[in-house]
Amino acid sequence: MHVPKTESSRHLALLELAWTFARDAKFAADARTGLIFEANPAAERLTGYSRDELITMRATQLHPPEEIPAAMQEFQRAAAESVSVHGFHVLHKDGHIVPVVINTSEIRIIDGVPVTFAVFRDIADITLNEQRLAHQSWALSAYARAAVALSQCRSSQQLLDSICQSITTESEYLLAWIGLADHDDRKSIRQIASAGKAVHYLDDANFSWSADDPTGRGPTAMSLRTGLPQLLHNFATEPAVAFWAERARSFGIHSSLSVPFDISQNRRAALMIYSADPTAFNPKAVEVFHNLATQIGHGLHAIEQEIDLNQKREQLQKAQEQITDTLTKTIGAMARTMELRDPYTAGHESRVAALANAIGNALGWDDSRLQPMHLAAMVHDMGKITIPIEILTKPTRLSIAEYDIIKEHPETAYTILKDIPFSWPIADIVRQHHEKLDGSGYPLGLTAEKILPESRVLAIADIVEALSSARPYRPARGIEAALDEIEKLAAAGKLDPDIVRVCCDLFRRQGYTIPSPHY
Repeated sequence: MHVPKTESSRHLALLELAWTFARDAKFAADARTGLIFEANPAAERLTGYSRDELITMRATQLHPPEEIPAAMQEFQRAAAESVSVHGFHVLHKDGHIVPVVINTSEIRIIDGVPVTFAVFRDIADITLNEQRLAHQSWALSAYARAAVALSQCRSSQQLLDSICQSITTESEYLLAWIGLADHDDRKSIRQIASAGKAVHYLDDANFSWSADDPTGRGPTAMSLRTGLPQLLHNFATEPAVAFWAERARSFGIHSSLSVPFDISQNRRAALMIYSADPTAFNPKAVEVFHNLATQIGHGLHAIEQEIDLNQKREQLQKAQEQITDTLTKTIGAMARTMELRDPYTAGHESRVAALANAIGNALGWDDSRLQPMHLAAMVHDMGKITIPIEILTKPTRLSIAEYDIIKEHPETAYTILKDIPFSWPIADIVRQHHEKLDGSGYPLGLTAEKILPESRVLAIADIVEALSSARPYRPARGIEAALDEIEKLAAAGKLDPDIVRVCCDLFRRQGYTIPSPHY
């Protein structure tokens, strides 16, 4: 078809704008030699090289030396078909490494030259968020196990031993120990509990919390003297722990956190945790362990005071409520961080929670039902932590195998949540939010009354929010299309018809709108 000159010019201008202002780095290279002959401004920003410098390079030279052989193989594969590859990095001109996802086009012949186009997407922020999420997950898992010990132990020593074991069991923490500040002449630090793979790091250790003692400059001593947490990211470079640096290296220890807590008015102890990862203790992990140390102090105080049975039960109940409140806040923060893995669904869980609450209110539920449902909604997609980011953000339809991976997320979330000592069945609500009344849902294939009412509400709120919002593979379908869909599913016997009617009434008659995400 003949294109008028003005339309052709407009088309070329749009292509030039798309090339110039694209967020992702774009390269055009000779498919025979790999020589780059064009690069956009984003490519200059990603690599640190100017366009003039880039067009003197081969595409494989963009990578660190150890990746070049693999990059050459992928470039040869790209000569035969379009490819999407993960696990590669760009070596910036200043020497730092940037993780990227690369997509290449099929070969096009331009002026007689076979050309391959490649798009490099910077995923440094996503990778960093995944690391932060992993660190928070370790801390939260340790806290959950410790919370169980806090509610079950009936002696001081049992409690302290259980706390250290809880922190180091099935986690990335190499060692946890608790030191008590004695008021002897030397101001000794007495080890009263310890556990972990690197527990022998403490063999023959002789610590003091005195500022005048050579061993009194370490993090444990500082935390006991000041009453403030002490964080070390690298034992090898911290002068305060030079005395122990070589010993720490031999046990694989790189970072530590020391959190003080009061047992009584004149007795202070410190919880020490060690990791092989220099970035293990981010602010959220520090907050989790600070809360845990406070709870240890409360637990020890309650046990050692030998209060009568009724008072003990009351204090343990209060401790349980404090633990639940802390876990609620921590999991909420974790859910917000987790959404950073997938920018297309940021705010999804909070919007689902708001809609589920509105439906529950319309059903006449009180706080004893609304609170657990709200918390479950805030973490209902927690199981997606194990799903590769390329599947979560795939801009086209998922394959059957990829969809099967997605379907594992309710069971994964259940595994994470089931041992956290909530007073409500949070893990079960999350596990069942993709079940259908006719048994066609997953992961358990439950039917009718076997599905919790909270899960039925959550399932409907999840569908409505998802369909009314944009996704990588489709635009937003809008509220009315979402309501039509849940009505069809209710008519087919898959969703609870009474809850669907309430949900539709909220939007169509009461003017409800899904709020913007807020926390």
